[in-house]
Amino acid sequence: MNSDASFCLWNSSCHEALADAQNTGANVHLECCLIWCGKPACISVEGLVREVNGREAQLLVRSMSMQPQNPKAVVNQGKFYFSVKRHVAQDMSARLGVYGNAQILESAVGPSGEMLYLSLRFSRHVTVRQLRSSKRIPWRAEYSRMSSVLLAPERPDTTNDLRIMLGAYRQVPLPATRILDVSEGGACVCMPEELATPSFTSDATYLFFLQPSVMPVTAPPYVFLAKRAGLGKAPDAQGIAVRLRFQEELDWSARRARLRWLNVKGGSPSLRQCLTKYTDASNDQQESA
Repeated sequence: MNSDASFCLWNSSCHEALADAQNTGANVHLECCLIWCGKPACISVEGLVREVNGREAQLLVRSMSMQPQNPKAVVNQGKFYFSVKRHVAQDMSARLGVYGNAQILESAVGPSGEMLYLSLRFSRHVTVRQLRSSKRIPWRAEYSRMSSVLLAPERPDTTNDLRIMLGAYRQVPLPATRILDVSEGGACVCMPEELATPSFTSDATYLFFLQPSVMPVTAPPYVFLAKRAGLGKAPDAQGIAVRLRFQEELDWSARRARLRWLNVKGGSPSLRQCLTKYTDASNDQQESA
């Protein structure tokens, strides 16, 4: 299944990425193979980028650990990763993961045998992907009083539009859906194939609504317009697991005929607050697994 980090937001040059890492003090992770004590060794290094010059830079080593030998590893070659925070829209920032390859040009060892720094030449282009900004809560049936996912061919702009859309589904049984996990920015939902991959469009919009059990019975449900971000296999092989990314959230406080939709591409603050009440239960579930 595609994760939240499965698509590129920033097509960056290597120099731009390295400059960001140096300016923000990003912790750089490097998995590499080099000659250590006269023999090839697989090593994991963490450090800070400094002295950036084009695609070359020094990695000031903060920690180093030996890794199991990989027969496919190439001496003086490695893969690096770091994350930086960037503005991706006028009112939205996101944490981006930067991935690429690196060639080791030189290594410097201190008097006690400790690694001081590595001189590296980084790959010309890097892959940059958005990282999850929040924790996913594995979802249980008892966590919600009500939930469902419907196709939304058109964005409902008025209460009457929404009423008509929901009314159309009342005439037939609601599609069988099951929430696998939820975060402030989206949800993974198991659903039938005809809902997961509708034949009439490749860019479907969904209406996702959820009434968590921790909310008062009289509280309105969360209602989101969402886009499909990835497909995968359901854990029990029943249906298709669809990763939904929330785009807009219905603002229930705007009591008027015309609906007010809030931009929540960076995550829903109200849902974030609600999900904190499930954190302990989620941790207990993971610890007992």
